[in-house]
Amino acid sequence: MVEPEIAFADKQDDMKCAEAYARFLYQWFLDHCYHDMEFMTKFIDKTTLQRLEMVAKSKFHRVTYTEAVAILRKQRSEEI
Repeated sequence: MVEPEIAFADKQDDMKCAEAYARFLYQWFLDHCYHDMEFMTKFIDKTTLQRLEMVAKSKFHRVTYTEAVAILRKQRSEEI
């Protein structure tokens, strides 16, 4: 979890900062650890590179806490 402490910032600013940081990290992995990520794709998880690229390039969806809980409950009930 990224919890930025920025003077005079509101929750929207915090979310923008956290999103930018997460995207930066994913892109950094792709730029500097590509061979390691290829290894993971080949032997551990076939979707590693695809997911890294997707997160690095996509915009994050924002939902309220209540919406997030509802989404998780729905997902869990579908799995059972």
